[in-house]
Amino acid sequence: MKLENSTTSSRRRSTTAIGLAASAALLLSGCNVGTPVDRDEVGQADTDAKTLRLAHVYEAGHPVEECGVATLKEELEGSGLQIESFPAAQLGNESESLEQVASGALDMAIAGPSFLGVWEEDAAVLDGAYLFEDVDHFEETVEGEAMATVFDGLYESSDIRVLSSWYYGTRHVTANKKISTSADFDGLKIRTPNAPLYLENVAAMGGTATPMALDEVYLALQQGVIDAQENPIPTISTAKFNEVQDYINLTGHMVQGVMITTGRTVYEGLTDEEREALDSAMAVAADDTRVCIEEQEEGILDEWRAGDGIQVNDDVDRQSFAAAAEEAMLQQPWGELYREIKGAR
Repeated sequence: MKLENSTTSSRRRSTTAIGLAASAALLLSGCNVGTPVDRDEVGQADTDAKTLRLAHVYEAGHPVEECGVATLKEELEGSGLQIESFPAAQLGNESESLEQVASGALDMAIAGPSFLGVWEEDAAVLDGAYLFEDVDHFEETVEGEAMATVFDGLYESSDIRVLSSWYYGTRHVTANKKISTSADFDGLKIRTPNAPLYLENVAAMGGTATPMALDEVYLALQQGVIDAQENPIPTISTAKFNEVQDYINLTGHMVQGVMITTGRTVYEGLTDEEREALDSAMAVAADDTRVCIEEQEEGILDEWRAGDGIQVNDDVDRQSFAAAAEEAMLQQPWGELYREIKGAR
C-alpha cells in the first residue's frame, strides 16, 4: 500500500464510540449477515445494508477507531455493507473476540499478531522484537508472499481470515525511571499484553513481564501494582499513561500492526461485489490509519518534549537490545521466518 498523505488525510473523520447505550441483548446477539438493521437500533443506518459488527480493545479516541474504522465506514457507504463498531473491549478482549470470530458469533475483530499466533503459530512472528527497520518494511512484509502463506494457513486451520493489516504504532517503554540499557530493567514489573511473545520480548531486553489487560493498566500504574508498561505513543496518550509515568524511553522495540479479521461464514456469505468493496475499503482505511498514527507519534512526542509532564528519554542503547532480541527470536519455532523477514532489508 502507498502512503497518500494529502488524499488519505482528507478522508479522516472524527467519530465517537458506538454502542455504549446499546442494550445487553444487542451487544450479545449474533449478526445475521444479510438481515437489514432496524433504524431504531442504529440511528440513521442504511436499513437495506448488511451490518457487520466489529470489535476491538482500543479507546474510542484512538486512531484505530477515529481514522481506521471511521474511514472504513465512509468507504463502504453505498456498497450494501456497513460497520457497527464496538471499541474499548465492549465485546471482550483480543483473545475472546478472536474466539467469537472463529465460532461465527462475531463478524469482525481487530487483534495483534501474538493473538493470531495462538491459532497459527507463524503469525506471531510479526510481533517479534526488533523485526522491522521501519513502517515501510512492516507494510512490505504483511503484503508479501511469506505472510500471505501464513494468513492462508490461518484461514484453513481456524476459519479466521485476515482482511487487512493496519500500522498500530512503534512500541516504547514508560516507567518512573530512565531505561537505557538492560540493567535499567532490574527489579521492574513491566506490564505487557497477555500473550507469550510479549513476555519473551521483554525478557530478551532484560526485563520481567506482568501480563495485564489494557483497561487495567492505568490504575495499576497509579497504585504501584506495576512499575512500567510498553505501548505505542498514541495508545500511551489515549490511555493517559503519561499522567502516571515519569519517562517514556524510546526503545522502539516493536514496529507493530494489528489485523482486521473475519470468519469463514461471514466472508463466504458475502457476494463477490461485497467482498471487492470490503477489500477496497480496508486498503483505504489502512492508509488513513498509518497517516493518523505517524502524525500522532510525531505530534505527541513534540508536545511531551515541550511540556513539563512525562520526560522523553532518547538515550537508549537500541543496538544492544536488538542484538539480544534477535538471538532470542531465532530460537522461536518461527525463527527462520524471522531471519527471512529481517534479512529482506
